[in-house]
Amino acid sequence: MAHSRKRGPADDFSISPLEIIDPIRWQGQPVPERRWLWEGWVPLRGVTVLSGDGGTGKSLLALQLATACATGRRFLNQKVMHCKAIVIACEDEADELHRRQARVNAALDLDMADLSNLTLVSRAGQENVMMEFPGDGTGITTPLYDQILAQARESGAQFIVLDTAADLFGGNENIRPQVRQFFSALTRLALAIDGAVLLLAHPSQSGRASGTGESGSTAWNNSSRSRLYLLRPEVERDKSGKPKPGQSVDVDARFLTRQKSNYSQAGVSIPMRYAEGAFAATGGEASYEDGWTLDRKNAAKAAFLAGLEALDGQGLEASPYSNQAHYAPKAILAKTTVAAGFDVHELGAAMDALMQEGCVINAQEGTPKGKRGHLRIVQPELGGSQM
Repeated sequence: MAHSRKRGPADDFSISPLEIIDPIRWQGQPVPERRWLWEGWVPLRGVTVLSGDGGTGKSLLALQLATACATGRRFLNQKVMHCKAIVIACEDEADELHRRQARVNAALDLDMADLSNLTLVSRAGQENVMMEFPGDGTGITTPLYDQILAQARESGAQFIVLDTAADLFGGNENIRPQVRQFFSALTRLALAIDGAVLLLAHPSQSGRASGTGESGSTAWNNSSRSRLYLLRPEVERDKSGKPKPGQSVDVDARFLTRQKSNYSQAGVSIPMRYAEGAFAATGGEASYEDGWTLDRKNAAKAAFLAGLEALDGQGLEASPYSNQAHYAPKAILAKTTVAAGFDVHELGAAMDALMQEGCVINAQEGTPKGKRGHLRIVQPELGGSQM
């Protein structure tokens, strides 16, 4: 249990005066540019969530990003802001951080002497709650929150990695007001350092099943400015969860997907592989619109149509909604073999394109109070090669 303390100004959500903005005063003033730690992925002055199942490598990926920021190196072949960074590691002791950092250094051609702008904090086995919720349910930041803020201010850090939410959040992840208060506290942290906070989290069971990577209450998704999901490529599995025979499974392959972004396009993925102790991008940003070849896009569309026909032949539903059990891309991969070689993101993008072209429609079924989406093919032929 976190140690309770009296409420202080940092905990008071009611006394802040209204910030009155008169837009007339903006007349003739330059519009401020959006500022990023990592353009399109991690905005400054806000909280980004990086979720992923245990063992996918999100702690390693976050350390790579922090190291790239601290040393001015590129991250997954992309430019990031050069700044001081702090990593709060709640699950790993110092020796594990040492081993992990050595592998990152080797991948980036760095020495330990190059890491003067990087601070690592091991909190393994300690009390790590940053906000607790006594009696009335109002959140109170803990001394750990104050220590992290003080360390960031003292060092001049503009990037804080918090690993993980399960250790740092002292409330109930399904209670929306508690989640919102926690994110408000983290946002104040980002504002105080004029930087970015990256919160690592595990997806809920429903988040894993839907492919969204969400955790608990929808407030986890809605409160973040950006939400990233690190996952392995989809494969067809048997009832025990093991990959079915005959599939080519690359155990080192990953996708980093921008599931939500308030300031950039969602649905963009970066393919990567784990090699020699670190992640390396295997291509640039891979969005359906501009990251894949025309042949690949058309092949994905053909595979999706074949998958829909196969599902229909089995009497199975196919929903366009990722939060439903019969989400079409996942159902095609799980129940058919016609889309082997594609993942859920490619099939999802193909589905969107086919619906825009009118080749596939969402036929609403059920009663007015309980309608559900069900995809139907209206034009079996592809609507042309332009996408």
